[in-house]
Amino acid sequence: MAVHFDEQAEAYMWNVAEKVCTDEEYRQRSVEETADWKRVANLYEPLARRLYQELSRSERSEFPIMNDNSRADSETLESLCEELFEETKAIVRHGKDQHPETIYEEKRAELQQWLGNKST
Repeated sequence: MAVHFDEQAEAYMWNVAEKVCTDEEYRQRSVEETADWKRVANLYEPLARRLYQELSRSERSEFPIMNDNSRADSETLESLCEELFEETKAIVRHGKDQHPETIYEEKRAELQQWLGNKST
């Protein structure tokens, strides 16, 4: 089970685990990958990996090497990924009318702008 950002709270994880164990319909939806949490994860995770790759391939970044110079890169990536996750979650759970690829492109542009500003 994928758990991200604000969903990493112990109470949230216990609730989901209990539902999987006690609710046959929820368990079946989880196995079939139609439960909300799985639909969000299936959309979010490939996009987050692409942002990670974008940053790690950049000549303007020392990421993923973890040193004092790359800390800001890591923090920026985390912030963008959290925004990406929240907007992806809004598509699945609240019917937000936006395509995940559009959200990714917005976050990618923000990352590129940040990297451009960093090099000056």
